[in-house]
Amino acid sequence: SFPLLLGGGHDIAYGHYMGLRSYVDPEESIGIINLDAHFDLRSTVQGPNSGTPFYQIARQLEEQNQPFHYFCLGIREEANSAELFDTAGKLGVNYVMNSDFHIGNTITLKKDLEEFLEQVDRIYLTIDLDGFSSAYSPGVSAASPFGFSPDIAIWTLEEVIHSGKLMSLDLAECNPRFDRDGRTAKLAAGLLHHVLRHPELI
Repeated sequence: SFPLLLGGGHDIAYGHYMGLRSYVDPEESIGIINLDAHFDLRSTVQGPNSGTPFYQIARQLEEQNQPFHYFCLGIREEANSAELFDTAGKLGVNYVMNSDFHIGNTITLKKDLEEFLEQVDRIYLTIDLDGFSSAYSPGVSAASPFGFSPDIAIWTLEEVIHSGKLMSLDLAECNPRFDRDGRTAKLAAGLLHHVLRHPELI
Protein backbone atom coordinates (compact mmCIF):
# COMPACT_ATOMS: atom_id res chain seq x y z
CA SER A 1 0.00 0.00 0.00
CA PHE A 2 1.05 3.60 -0.61
CA PRO A 3 0.34 6.06 2.24
CA LEU A 4 -1.19 9.41 1.25
CA LEU A 5 -1.61 11.85 4.14
CA LEU A 6 -3.54 15.11 4.12
CA GLY A 7 -2.90 18.11 6.38
CA GLY A 8 -3.63 20.27 8.20
CA GLY A 9 -0.49 22.09 9.15
CA HIS A 10 2.92 20.99 7.93
CA ASP A 11 3.60 19.67 11.42
CA ILE A 12 2.11 16.48 9.93
CA ALA A 13 5.57 15.88 8.44
CA TYR A 14 7.29 14.94 11.70
CA GLY A 15 4.87 12.16 12.60
CA HIS A 16 4.71 11.02 8.99
CA TYR A 17 8.48 10.71 8.70
CA MET A 18 8.90 8.98 12.06
CA GLY A 19 6.24 6.45 11.08
CA LEU A 20 8.08 5.73 7.84
CA ARG A 21 11.38 5.51 9.69
CA SER A 22 9.99 2.93 12.12
CA TYR A 23 8.70 0.86 9.19
CA VAL A 24 11.82 0.89 7.01
CA ASP A 25 14.85 -1.26 7.71
CA PRO A 26 17.39 0.73 9.80
CA GLU A 27 20.00 0.18 7.09
CA GLU A 28 17.86 1.94 4.48
CA SER A 29 18.03 5.70 4.11
CA ILE A 30 15.00 7.93 3.57
CA GLY A 31 15.33 11.18 1.68
CA ILE A 32 12.82 13.97 2.17
CA ILE A 33 11.80 16.08 -0.82
CA ASN A 34 9.76 19.12 0.17
CA LEU A 35 7.98 21.38 -2.33
CA ASP A 36 7.63 24.49 -0.19
CA ALA A 37 8.34 28.19 0.12
CA HIS A 38 9.73 27.60 3.62
CA PHE A 39 12.47 25.43 5.10
CA ASP A 40 10.35 24.64 8.19
CA LEU A 41 13.57 24.37 10.19
CA ARG A 42 12.63 26.67 13.04
CA SER A 43 13.79 25.79 16.54
CA THR A 44 11.39 24.08 18.92
CA VAL A 45 12.26 26.46 21.79
CA GLN A 46 8.63 27.63 21.87
CA GLY A 47 7.28 24.17 21.14
CA PRO A 48 6.70 22.21 17.94
CA ASN A 49 4.52 23.72 15.23
CA SER A 50 4.11 23.78 11.46
CA GLY A 51 7.43 25.61 11.09
CA THR A 52 9.54 23.07 13.01
CA PRO A 53 9.00 19.54 11.61
CA PHE A 54 12.22 19.16 9.64
CA TYR A 55 14.29 20.62 12.47
CA GLN A 56 12.71 18.00 14.73
CA ILE A 57 13.55 15.26 12.24
CA ALA A 58 17.14 16.51 11.88
CA ARG A 59 17.66 16.51 15.65
CA GLN A 60 16.10 13.06 16.03
CA LEU A 61 18.41 11.66 13.36
CA GLU A 62 21.40 13.39 14.93
CA GLU A 63 20.66 11.64 18.23
CA GLN A 64 20.62 8.33 16.35
CA ASN A 65 23.82 9.13 14.41
CA GLN A 66 21.86 8.97 11.16
CA PRO A 67 22.29 11.31 8.16
CA PHE A 68 19.66 13.95 7.39
CA HIS A 69 18.75 13.88 3.68
CA TYR A 70 16.55 16.88 2.94
CA PHE A 71 15.91 18.62 -0.38
CA CYS A 72 13.66 21.71 -0.60
CA LEU A 73 12.29 23.00 -3.90
CA GLY A 74 10.71 26.43 -4.24
CA ILE A 75 12.36 28.27 -1.35
CA ARG A 76 11.52 31.98 -1.29
CA GLU A 77 14.16 34.30 0.12
CA GLU A 78 11.65 36.72 1.63
CA ALA A 79 9.81 33.86 3.37
CA ASN A 80 12.85 32.61 5.33
CA SER A 81 15.06 34.49 7.76
CA ALA A 82 18.85 34.66 7.49
CA GLU A 83 18.95 32.41 10.55
CA LEU A 84 16.96 29.74 8.71
CA PHE A 85 19.32 29.86 5.73
CA ASP A 86 22.18 29.48 8.21
CA THR A 87 20.47 26.50 9.86
CA ALA A 88 19.90 24.91 6.45
CA GLY A 89 23.58 25.33 5.65
CA LYS A 90 24.69 23.79 8.94
CA LEU A 91 22.38 20.81 8.44
CA GLY A 92 23.58 20.22 4.88
CA VAL A 93 20.17 20.88 3.34
CA ASN A 94 19.92 20.86 -0.45
CA TYR A 95 17.58 23.50 -1.82
CA VAL A 96 16.44 25.25 -4.99
CA MET A 97 15.27 28.84 -4.84
CA ASN A 98 11.83 29.62 -6.17
CA SER A 99 13.36 31.76 -8.95
CA ASP A 100 14.99 28.59 -10.33
CA PHE A 101 12.05 26.25 -9.74
CA HIS A 102 10.18 26.54 -13.02
CA ILE A 103 9.47 24.46 -16.10
CA GLY A 104 12.10 26.30 -18.16
CA ASN A 105 14.88 25.01 -15.90
CA THR A 106 14.23 21.27 -15.95
CA ILE A 107 17.66 20.30 -17.30
CA THR A 108 19.37 21.68 -14.21
CA LEU A 109 16.58 20.53 -11.90
CA LYS A 110 16.75 16.99 -13.27
CA LYS A 111 20.48 16.85 -12.54
CA ASP A 112 19.96 18.15 -8.99
CA LEU A 113 17.13 15.69 -8.35
CA GLU A 114 19.08 12.73 -9.70
CA GLU A 115 22.07 13.58 -7.51
CA PHE A 116 19.83 13.66 -4.44
CA LEU A 117 17.97 10.48 -5.39
CA GLU A 118 21.24 8.61 -5.80
CA GLN A 119 22.09 9.29 -2.14
CA VAL A 120 19.04 7.55 -0.67
CA ASP A 121 17.10 4.28 -0.80
CA ARG A 122 13.58 5.66 -0.32
CA ILE A 123 11.80 8.99 -0.79
CA TYR A 124 9.18 10.71 1.31
CA LEU A 125 7.64 13.53 -0.75
CA THR A 126 5.82 16.34 1.01
CA ILE A 127 4.01 19.22 -0.70
CA ASP A 128 3.16 22.40 1.15
CA LEU A 129 0.42 24.18 -0.76
CA ASP A 130 1.69 27.60 0.34
CA GLY A 131 4.62 27.10 -2.03
CA PHE A 132 2.34 27.60 -5.02
CA SER A 133 1.44 31.03 -6.34
CA SER A 134 -1.73 32.37 -4.78
CA ALA A 135 -3.19 32.42 -8.29
CA TYR A 136 -3.46 28.63 -7.91
CA SER A 137 -3.44 28.23 -4.13
CA PRO A 138 -5.07 31.11 -2.22
CA GLY A 139 -6.41 28.88 0.55
CA VAL A 140 -3.29 28.78 2.72
CA SER A 141 -2.11 30.73 5.75
CA ALA A 142 0.90 32.28 3.98
CA ALA A 143 -0.32 32.93 0.43
CA SER A 144 1.99 34.74 -1.99
CA PRO A 145 1.73 35.67 -5.68
CA PHE A 146 5.40 34.79 -6.07
CA GLY A 147 5.08 31.02 -5.62
CA PHE A 148 5.68 28.28 -8.16
CA SER A 149 3.17 26.87 -10.64
CA PRO A 150 1.49 23.44 -10.86
CA ASP A 151 3.37 22.43 -14.01
CA ILE A 152 6.73 22.25 -12.24
CA ALA A 153 5.18 20.41 -9.29
CA ILE A 154 3.72 17.80 -11.67
CA TRP A 155 7.07 17.50 -13.44
CA THR A 156 8.78 16.90 -10.09
CA LEU A 157 6.17 14.32 -9.09
CA GLU A 158 6.80 12.43 -12.32
CA GLU A 159 10.57 12.47 -11.84
CA VAL A 160 10.31 11.14 -8.29
CA ILE A 161 7.72 8.49 -9.18
CA HIS A 162 9.81 7.25 -12.11
CA SER A 163 12.82 6.85 -9.79
CA GLY A 164 11.01 3.90 -8.20
CA LYS A 165 11.93 5.18 -4.72
CA LEU A 166 8.79 7.06 -3.69
CA MET A 167 7.26 5.39 -0.63
CA SER A 168 4.83 7.99 0.69
CA LEU A 169 3.41 11.46 0.10
CA ASP A 170 1.55 14.12 2.00
CA LEU A 171 -0.14 17.43 1.16
CA ALA A 172 -0.20 20.14 3.80
CA GLU A 173 -1.57 23.59 4.64
CA CYS A 174 -4.88 23.61 2.74
CA ASN A 175 -7.21 25.92 4.68
CA PRO A 176 -10.77 26.02 3.29
CA ARG A 177 -11.48 29.18 5.29
CA PHE A 178 -9.10 31.14 3.04
CA ASP A 179 -9.86 29.36 -0.24
CA ARG A 180 -11.46 31.09 -3.23
CA ASP A 181 -13.74 29.22 -5.61
CA GLY A 182 -12.26 25.98 -4.31
CA ARG A 183 -9.01 26.63 -6.19
CA THR A 184 -6.70 25.27 -3.51
CA ALA A 185 -8.85 22.20 -2.89
CA LYS A 186 -8.95 21.53 -6.65
CA LEU A 187 -5.18 21.90 -6.87
CA ALA A 188 -4.70 19.41 -4.02
CA ALA A 189 -7.19 17.00 -5.59
CA GLY A 190 -5.47 17.30 -8.95
CA LEU A 191 -2.08 16.50 -7.45
CA LEU A 192 -3.49 13.47 -5.65
CA HIS A 193 -5.22 12.30 -8.81
CA HIS A 194 -1.94 12.56 -10.67
CA VAL A 195 -0.29 10.27 -8.12
CA LEU A 196 -3.18 7.79 -8.10
CA ARG A 197 -2.91 7.46 -11.89
CA HIS A 198 0.25 5.41 -11.28
CA PRO A 199 -0.87 1.85 -10.49
CA GLU A 200 2.67 0.85 -9.50
CA LEU A 201 2.29 2.97 -6.36
CA ILE A 202 -1.04 1.62 -5.18
